[in-house]
Amino acid sequence: MIQIEDKDLPVTVAEKIITGTKPNDMSEAMKRATEKFFGVSAETQDMFDLEEIKEIADYLMVYYNSHRNGD
Repeated sequence: MIQIEDKDLPVTVAEKIITGTKPNDMSEAMKRATEKFFGVSAETQDMFDLEEIKEIADYLMVYYNSHRNGD
């Protein structure tokens, strides 16, 4: 879960979105196989993939472009 605090700077919020993780929903057998073959923990996965991060960025740009001259 990503938690954004009132005091977080914009760069901190972006970092939380980029590096956020969630529990992996693959089977225990798949987790073990992933760990064995790739040598990485499979307990968590990225919260957002690269395409989803681009989509978030696009939404933020639309908002910015709609409001940059004031509401």
